[in-house]
Amino acid sequence: MSKTAKPDAPLTRGHKKRERTRQGLIDAALRLFARKEVGEVALLEVASEAEVASGTIYNYFRTRDEVVEAVGLALADEFSATISALSAGVGSGASRLAIGVRMFIRRALADPDWASAVIRVVHFDQAIRSQIAGYVLADLRAGTQEGVFDYADESIALDLVVSCGIGGMRAAVEGRGVEEHDSKVAEMVLRALGSTPARAHKLARQPLPG
Repeated sequence: MSKTAKPDAPLTRGHKKRERTRQGLIDAALRLFARKEVGEVALLEVASEAEVASGTIYNYFRTRDEVVEAVGLALADEFSATISALSAGVGSGASRLAIGVRMFIRRALADPDWASAVIRVVHFDQAIRSQIAGYVLADLRAGTQEGVFDYADESIALDLVVSCGIGGMRAAVEGRGVEEHDSKVAEMVLRALGSTPARAHKLARQPLPG
């Protein structure tokens, strides 16, 4: 007979303060990653950016890799929440994929610092890469079942979508975006995945959620 699970105990004031400090360090690292390559950021820089005592950071993170992992997990959680919100009520995998590509490029245009951090962290952290891959694969498979996509290899299709999406974000950050940049990237991705030109054009210009 299984025991009834006990509810989680409420956080104490000390735990809440510790969580706030940890989140402050993660936010500080995210700001630094927006300005510098991940490998150039030292632990003490994160402490300084977060305006905490130098020794404080070692109570939370021992290495830069641990900081990168924490930032990656935070971005992955944010990514999940964003995609879930975008996907609500959208039944087509091909539509969801097009919407996702466009919305992340648009956010890069609106928030270059966030995009710069994502671009850098995604190459270092497995958590965010796995999160992205999970959603993209689901949409690729749904789009194939719908008869919209027709590609030879799923792993290559996955790489294509992620690489083009990140590339579109990078172009936005670097000021190389063209008119309707988000739609044009999405349209070319859809065509590369086997969509007909007419359908790709239509899907890449559908109204965006919200």
